[in-house]
Amino acid sequence: MTLDHFGKPISHYLYQCFGFFSAAEGFFFLSGFVGMLAATSKSGKDPHQSWMRWRAFKTWRYHMATLAIVCIAAATLLPRISHFFDPLYQHPVTGSLWSLALVNTPEWLDVLPLYVLFLFIGSFVFPWFVRAKKLRTVFALWLPFLAIWGAAQFGLRGAINSLFPGWLTHGDFDPFAWQCVYFTGAAVAAWWTRAKTVPGCKATQIVERLTPTVMVALVFCFLWSHQFIPLALPGDLLTSKVHVGALRFANFFAFMMLVCWIVRTWPSALDFRPTNVMGRHSLDVYTAHNFVIYLWMALPGSIRYHGPWNVLAPVLACVALWGLARVREPKPAAK
Repeated sequence: MTLDHFGKPISHYLYQCFGFFSAAEGFFFLSGFVGMLAATSKSGKDPHQSWMRWRAFKTWRYHMATLAIVCIAAATLLPRISHFFDPLYQHPVTGSLWSLALVNTPEWLDVLPLYVLFLFIGSFVFPWFVRAKKLRTVFALWLPFLAIWGAAQFGLRGAINSLFPGWLTHGDFDPFAWQCVYFTGAAVAAWWTRAKTVPGCKATQIVERLTPTVMVALVFCFLWSHQFIPLALPGDLLTSKVHVGALRFANFFAFMMLVCWIVRTWPSALDFRPTNVMGRHSLDVYTAHNFVIYLWMALPGSIRYHGPWNVLAPVLACVALWGLARVREPKPAAK
């Protein structure tokens, strides 16, 4: 995600490199997936999943601190990025209140607010998934999120946003669509946790038998998206990033099925141990990544759009983020 946000030339090769989806789908899907695994393991001591509400509050604080710092810096030191915060400059009081409520989300600062929202909602929904005894119950719990995603394809977000002042910035991600990616990840984790305990589970067997078909579909979408197949690219309704179009969602889910097959077949293949530390400090890393991207946007075009800076800077930024995670690691207790 960091490399993509720096733009070309690196993003030309990395953005949607596997098909009609990007790293953002993986971010939200895995957040829901890992969150459900954590909720399951903590259900004994914390059946109401209050830890999720605390995590949401902590993430909200990180987001608000980032917004305040960057907004002030843009007004005083970094005029090239001040346009991102015009609603706050023009409406300082009401803009601040809407920002506190996560309704006003400037560009590049629109991901963590969604994460806060999904965590908070998940703290009330995940206990239902944890208590579900049957696979069909997990499926039934997931269906409302799918229905909301369906409504998002036909203007739900626009109808809701029309209730707010027109000068607000609502971010690039439709929350009514992207919630389905997050809660699909949670549902998959809950479903698979139960499926493993059922001997000879037919649903598990079907998933495994579908793997070859999924691989063929992934190869086809890869070739199609990169125009190696002479077919017209699908329209925005199917591949929209903002609303998570149907083909985009299906293509990503097929990719995740392939990842799951790799993990089941060769568990160590995707275990990137040197970068595990970044996962343990993901909130610090992602917040720092936001600062880095804004600093990059504040630089003149003679640097941002020309080599070697537009290659060297993204690589150095990733190394710096890894270094930050290493610094954040707790020191071993003295013997």
